[in-house]
Amino acid sequence: MKTIYQTDFSGIDGLALAEIARPIVPVNGILIKMTMLPVVPSDWKRELDPHATAEAAAKLPRTIGIGGVGRVVEVGEQQDQALMNRRVLIMNPKGSYSEYVVMTQREFVFPLPDAVSDEQAAALTAGPGTALTLVQAIHERAVNNVVITGANSVIGLVLLQQLSDFSGHIWPIVSSASQAYFRQQRPTDVCYTVTSLPVLTETTVVIDLAGSEELLQRLRTWMPAVPVISIALTESDVIDNLTFVHEEFNAAGYRQFICQIAAHELVIPVDRQFLFTQVKEAQRYAKMSHSRGRVLVTLTSKETIND
Repeated sequence: MKTIYQTDFSGIDGLALAEIARPIVPVNGILIKMTMLPVVPSDWKRELDPHATAEAAAKLPRTIGIGGVGRVVEVGEQQDQALMNRRVLIMNPKGSYSEYVVMTQREFVFPLPDAVSDEQAAALTAGPGTALTLVQAIHERAVNNVVITGANSVIGLVLLQQLSDFSGHIWPIVSSASQAYFRQQRPTDVCYTVTSLPVLTETTVVIDLAGSEELLQRLRTWMPAVPVISIALTESDVIDNLTFVHEEFNAAGYRQFICQIAAHELVIPVDRQFLFTQVKEAQRYAKMSHSRGRVLVTLTSKETIND
């Protein structure tokens, strides 16, 4: 079967398509034939830095990816037999960019209803869970205003949907280049640039998705003491009152997202799709283009190597 290996820490250029043996399914295993994979920032960050994420990634070569969608084709005798032939979303930080993936932790395997497409399910990886963490942080602070930088990102658009019951005011900050896209995704919402944002006098928190110290410094002109919660900056010498947060895996949260998608209460923005053999192009596109939705990689029957 095919897999995408990270061979060194040179970045995207260090990726290689390899052929390896199909995994043997243990008695507690679930074998998934993968069909759709997301391209997420943690991939190219880990390809440059072994310490970029919480998971150890220094042992090379390693299969890239942290999740995806596929169909269960084999179930070990000590696993949940009801999973057989089900489409599933998996979370697997040990690697998902293979034609077949073996899972042993049932809580990381999420059956999908027919109303949830492969594309929407795959796009749930690395984004909505972070948005849920941010929603909790916002409610804990009981503020009147929420300013969101990078609101046109996947996480930003999911966060806005998850804040539909927020009783205060939300101020999405979107660059001029991305405002048309944001309005297409959120036609009833008003977005702002730093210069068009009004002075906010009530309690406020800044949710930083963009990770730009320069942008946050400009916001400080209007809001010198407002706390900043960032998913991109772990620390800063120029931005005080900064708190870094990251997603804590929550299986119940992902089950909630799947139900929301099925009920048309949540839509994950999706951009382009690439073939499995175009992983380098997919990562370069996702890394260099303005955020226009999750980039996906698809495995097609034409690409499949005989087992």
